[in-house]
Amino acid sequence: MARTTRAGLVVALVVVLSPAAASAQAVNVDAFRLADAGKKALDEKRFADALASFTAAAKLAPQNPSILFGAGASAFMLAQYAEAERYFERVLQVEPRFKDASLILGELQYRTGRIKEAVATYEAALKYAPNDATLIDKIARWSSEARSESRFSETRGVHFRVLFEGPVDQALARRAVELLETAYLRVGDELRFYPGSAVEVVLYTEQQFRDVTRAPAWAGGQYDGRIRVPVKGALDRVDLLERVLTHEYVHALIASLAGLEVVPAWVDEGLAEALSPGGLTESERLRAAMKQRLPLSSLHKGFGGLPVGQVALAYAESAVAARAMLDQRGPSAVIMLLRDLAARVPFDTAFHQRIGLRYDEFQAFVARR
Repeated sequence: MARTTRAGLVVALVVVLSPAAASAQAVNVDAFRLADAGKKALDEKRFADALASFTAAAKLAPQNPSILFGAGASAFMLAQYAEAERYFERVLQVEPRFKDASLILGELQYRTGRIKEAVATYEAALKYAPNDATLIDKIARWSSEARSESRFSETRGVHFRVLFEGPVDQALARRAVELLETAYLRVGDELRFYPGSAVEVVLYTEQQFRDVTRAPAWAGGQYDGRIRVPVKGALDRVDLLERVLTHEYVHALIASLAGLEVVPAWVDEGLAEALSPGGLTESERLRAAMKQRLPLSSLHKGFGGLPVGQVALAYAESAVAARAMLDQRGPSAVIMLLRDLAARVPFDTAFHQRIGLRYDEFQAFVARR
């Protein structure tokens, strides 16, 4: 039930050559003027403006790796991952030593299930940075995961591809597909939104799950571009399996709208919990039984850093708040809020505009419930 963090995907400040250096590299000075505007917009988190400036600059200076990286970084921050990937690939064609481009490209490849490509990207970068601890650690982890998954089989639904290990889990995989397709329709009807791209799901043993995700012990699943779920004894508790799969699918849906990690944790986890079978009822029961309250402003980051005793309450608070948000203005407003966050509109501004209450007013409202 944990969502991933974007560790290792922090975008570095773009280093842009000065106009004085332009003549030495026979590059149109206008490219540097546009790139400087893009860097300023990137620093100010005006990512759409940054992408427009860097894209224009890249047309004038298609072999400048810093300008190409600026375009990729801007696209990445707008959750336009396919566009970002194309730019980072161009960076590395021009300058294979550009480590930041390798780092982000490898993560993007990994999170879309292309583990071997991700390993190859990092191995190429390691040639130029042989002592880089991040590269060494990720190569080891991802190579191990790739070896494990080479033994996996798969089954497909209309909107999901489920990987599983061996014939013993085949019935479980088929059941998982059925539950996921049901969740796709039910959640889609609730939010009036149906993602078009297929979602990849990996079913693990408990040990595999902990080794691959390094998730906290309380996590029942994870979404990091793929849904990952430990499934020991899952057919004995189909209701629990359905809840976990639905929860992680909602994370995938949110990511398809806003990208990874731009949505406050209480919104992301709250919608996932509130839209899962029995999730809201359980959250309301737990919250009513607790004297403590956690303000939503303290739940913007992932729950992995919370004291273990507060985790269940954090999910409960989030689910109740997410339901209140849906009830306030309806699902279309919530979808627009997520799209605003994808465009990097500040959360307080987007929330007020789409939900119709100032964020502090909404927090007070939820606290009284």
